[in-house]
Amino acid sequence: MNERAVSLISAPILATALIYGAHPINDMLMGIVLPIHAYMGFEQVLADYFDARRWPVISRVLKYALVAVTGLSMFGAWRINTTDVGLTNYFARLWNANKTKAADAESSGSK
Repeated sequence: MNERAVSLISAPILATALIYGAHPINDMLMGIVLPIHAYMGFEQVLADYFDARRWPVISRVLKYALVAVTGLSMFGAWRINTTDVGLTNYFARLWNANKTKAADAESSGSK
């Protein structure tokens, strides 16, 4: 699959999440497309810095590690989507974690 195609696919998925909020289908699509997008980007980094002709063993090991990490991230996204709140709400919680922590500290300190 082409990197540009993955970028074009991921743009409306992220825009839909920002506009409409959490939806299970959109969360599953993000759980598939975002790790593939990251995989393709890191694959190019490995190709640039660990050329297979110059570093044959290291290049192969790093490519296998990249495949494993991508698979684990897809599995983690699937677990978040199926057993927790979904990726959209999960990222919203991460984004607002410091605000929530600060609000909790203020409310407990003022009592």
